[in-house]
Amino acid sequence: MFPMNTRHIGRLAVGALASMTMVGISPVTPISPVATASIDVGADGDAAQASGGGGSVSVSVSVVYSTAGSGGGDVAAGSSSQEVAVEVEPACGYRPYRSGKNAADFIEKGKRESPERNKKGWDMIAGFYPDYQSHKDDTEGYWWERYCNEKAFPDEESYDKAVDEFYDNNPERVWVPAGQAGPAPYVPGAVLAKAAWQAVKIPAPTVETNPKVGQQGATLVGMDTWVWATGDTPTSVTATASVGGNSATVTASSTGLQLSAPDGKASCTGFGIPWHSGMPEGSSPCTITFNRSSAHLGGTTPLDIKVAYSASFTGSDGSSGTLPAITTTSTVNLPVAEVQTLTTNNKNPRQN
Repeated sequence: MFPMNTRHIGRLAVGALASMTMVGISPVTPISPVATASIDVGADGDAAQASGGGGSVSVSVSVVYSTAGSGGGDVAAGSSSQEVAVEVEPACGYRPYRSGKNAADFIEKGKRESPERNKKGWDMIAGFYPDYQSHKDDTEGYWWERYCNEKAFPDEESYDKAVDEFYDNNPERVWVPAGQAGPAPYVPGAVLAKAAWQAVKIPAPTVETNPKVGQQGATLVGMDTWVWATGDTPTSVTATASVGGNSATVTASSTGLQLSAPDGKASCTGFGIPWHSGMPEGSSPCTITFNRSSAHLGGTTPLDIKVAYSASFTGSDGSSGTLPAITTTSTVNLPVAEVQTLTTNNKNPRQN
């Protein structure tokens, strides 16, 4: 727990907790951050149930994958999207505190039984419950209290800043009728971005190669093997997480395929281009050349493919930053054949 500083003490001095201590009345213990909790209503010994407030909140995440195309000669890029929900811990928000009846009974009893010198204190407490008498018989609606969760912040400085901003712009208590949702919690852009990035499940890369010789579809020793990403391989990812009026958008991109294989030398920029008949030799930006057949490896050579994605985010609250990179991998077992001669009388070894 972060140590209490003077700003926090000052806020408590004008809050219900300090006020109730000043007039010699024990404060009510607020609802703990769980879905349903019991409220201690104080002197009257009554008890009630309320839902919501505190705990985790559900965040909607929209993910869009921009892909390299479907391959097989189709160079047009495509996209796919998905919607997921994740749970995050809010930084600041409201949680159920007192029923309408409990608040009215508490205030009226305090005014009635406290010494005259404490009347101003009770007037201040009553001010936290605007028009509380309108809800004096309501046992199902609740006054919700504002709070900030220190566990949601990396350090005391950021916690203090959030407390200042949230408390300055939001009232001490708000009335929520029975059956209605409480105020949406505040979740910082950095927290939303992290949740969005964790929700992203980037597909492993898929590729196509050429040439393909014989029944096994083998490539050849000493010849550039074209490699290109197929439609299942994202070139970029966009994920937006939102809750209430807050949102954060993560943008991730990759420079392309990274190729490696035994007995192979790769030269790859980007995601490659599909081969088709008539394509000139040397026109592919992504190739690998083998100097030995795959016979000594059991008949196929493992071609390892990696795609690294770097990510950054921007939040509706003005936040921005970077996120940990993600690298996806896959392996293609590629037959590599060796021929003694190639003549122009033979069929072009490159095949669709």
